[in-house]
This record gives sequence, structure tokens and C-alpha cells, in this order.
Amino acid sequence: MPLSFESVSFSYAPGTAFEVAAVREVTVRIDDGEYVAVMGRTGSGKSTLSMLGAGLLKPTSGRVLIDNHDLAEGRLSAIRRRVGVVFQYPERQLFESTVKRDVAFALRGAHLPEDEVTARVHNALCTVGLDPDEVGDSSPLALSGGQQRRVAIAGVLVTRPTLLILDEPTAGLDPAGRSSFLELVDSLNATGTTVVLISHDSEAVAEHADRLLLLEAGQIVLDSATAQAFGHVDLLRRCGVGLPPAAQVAQLLKTVGRKLPADVCRYDDLFPHLLTLAET
Repeated sequence: MPLSFESVSFSYAPGTAFEVAAVREVTVRIDDGEYVAVMGRTGSGKSTLSMLGAGLLKPTSGRVLIDNHDLAEGRLSAIRRRVGVVFQYPERQLFESTVKRDVAFALRGAHLPEDEVTARVHNALCTVGLDPDEVGDSSPLALSGGQQRRVAIAGVLVTRPTLLILDEPTAGLDPAGRSSFLELVDSLNATGTTVVLISHDSEAVAEHADRLLLLEAGQIVLDSATAQAFGHVDLLRRCGVGLPPAAQVAQLLKTVGRKLPADVCRYDDLFPHLLTLAET
């Protein structure tokens, strides 16, 4: 289910003295099965772009299309249900009395048989690594922070989205929680889910995303394969984006005369060069 932006602009409080142009003339297409990261400094338009892509905002001008359907048109609830959105700290949106009820909430109004709802809730919890028999009847607020995050994600996955938009999803997670969450996203992408990751975490982007969109002042200033994108050091710095650790080490090695490819930004790409150095 491709996501396309066609000359999309969006302003907050348009036509007033407080108007802010958050997205300006963005044209880009994200195809089925891609894992695309969107980066840029705070205020560059990343979150606004994600809400436009989810149909939560309507463009001031231009069109947003999902599966070639314009989201501005009416009666597109079935299309929108195929888009899952996870914002920062999604666990703060948990409110039902039990985990199962919270995960099932997104299916209300879908007119599904009760056994179908039960099966979907069970599968969604298993997908995020939670045992439905252990946590299903517990209050979501009684779980650990990492478990709450997983329940919130299950509440998105229960609708079986084919496009998943994640806005800073690892914020506040400890290293183990961050790693397991990113592995979960990898597994979803591997089974065909299209992923759009909004993030300041250059390491996560380098290690997991295949393509990088760089935003500055509401416009896309770079659209490239991730490994090549992190070679644009000056542009990244101008846009407030740091290099991932592996790329930083590669840059340091280059300054002392070591020859490394320009696209080293992941640990797996860096380690063979470190082993070669150790042997010399």
C-alpha cells in the first residue's frame, strides 16, 4: 500500500498572524515494504508529515494518497484502518480496565464477530512478545513501562495495518527495551509491513532503515539510501542530525589516513575494517 505526497503543504493557523508553514511543497513516494526514516531538527516538520500521512491532518494544498486514494476524499475509513500510527509515549494513551480490552478498543465499530476480535487481540499481544494468558486480564497500568509500550503497539497492530508510522517510538525506553522494540519493527517490516520511522536516533536509523528522508524547514533536502545519506556530513550537521557511532568511528579512522568506503554507517560494515586494522 504505497504512500504518496504530491506537492503537499501544510500551515498551522493559515490566514492569520500566527500562521506557521510546517510542510512546504513535499513530493515523495514510499512504496510497499519499504523501511523509511525521516530525520531533521525539532520543528522541521517531521511530526506534521507523519500526521498528514496518517490522514490526521488535511493538507493546506496538494494531495496525500494511500494506495492511490486521496485521503481528503470521504468514506476512506477502510483505507485509514490500514495505517497504524504510534506516537511518542503511546502508553500514556492506555485507559481500559484490562490489557485485552485496551488492545481491542481499535476494533470497536468494525462490526467483527467476537471470536475474530479475540483472535486478533491474542495474535497482536503475541506479536509484541506478551503472553495473553499472563497479562490479558491485568490492568495495563500495573505493567512495567516496557510492557505498557508493547500493549500500546499491540493496540495498533490489532487492526492489521499494512503501513506503520512511528513517531519517536523509542523515546524513554532503556537500552534493552529500545533494542527489542526495534527488532519487533524489523520483524514486521520483514513480513511486508511498510514502516515510516520519525526519529532523532541516528544509530537506530543507520542500523534499521533502508532509506532516509532529511527535512529542513518543512522541505525534503535529501532522499537517499541510508548508507549513502550519512555520507553527507555537512548537510546532516546543518539540519541538526548527528552521525551514528559507526560512522563517527569511520570518520576518525579516515582522519588518520585509513581508507574506508564512504558508506560505512552500520556496525556490521565497520567491524571487518576494525579486524583488518587489528591484524596489521
